[in-house]
Amino acid sequence: MAKSKREFGEGPIYTITNYIFWFFLGNTYFLLLNIPLVFILLVLFSNGTKALPPGFVSIIVICCIPIAPAATALLSVMGKLIREKDIKLTHDFFKAYKANFFQSIFFGCLEIIIFCILIIDIRYLISNSYPRILIISVLIIIAFTFSVSLFVFPIISRFYLSTKDILKTAAYYTIRKFNITILNLSSFIIIGFIFFKVHTFVLVFMSSIICYLLMYYQQKILLEIEENLKENS
Repeated sequence: MAKSKREFGEGPIYTITNYIFWFFLGNTYFLLLNIPLVFILLVLFSNGTKALPPGFVSIIVICCIPIAPAATALLSVMGKLIREKDIKLTHDFFKAYKANFFQSIFFGCLEIIIFCILIIDIRYLISNSYPRILIISVLIIIAFTFSVSLFVFPIISRFYLSTKDILKTAAYYTIRKFNITILNLSSFIIIGFIFFKVHTFVLVFMSSIICYLLMYYQQKILLEIEENLKENS
């Protein structure tokens, strides 16, 4: 009898149910911590708004600030799930949120500022008919900055490093592990495409799926960083 209970508790259906619950709950916490942004996006999608009212872009930018600490916390629990196959999601999520809040907010705001400057540059270049090569160059910088950020936040979620070390390490692996960089970006593109096609359903799991994939792709990189830190300590 004990054996049958154990098999029931550790069977594939039980495991799948747990993962669905963890993905759903983690995504729910992420959305709750970004309620203003979620509300604005849902209003825009439901109304089919094409031209944003004056000043609305600034509101969206401000509402994007809480994304970074929430994403870092979700990356942390997804990374732990990959490593240990089990988590106490609520406890682990908010513990990571608190521990990494200020550093993730800093990098999140830095990324937002860089994107805003680059987008303004692109609009200026287009409106003044500058050579296309300049516009492409700025787009490449945006793509590289975003790619680096997809390494920055997983590193923050796992290690306590200085701002300088995080940037250096993230930039290094963005270039060195270019295949992982492509996988990271592809995950966003594919999930984003699915979201626009069936956004109501995907929204329930979207953030958790993306964070799980990022931590899954980078698990060997994070292990390598951990081993290097142990050697240098």
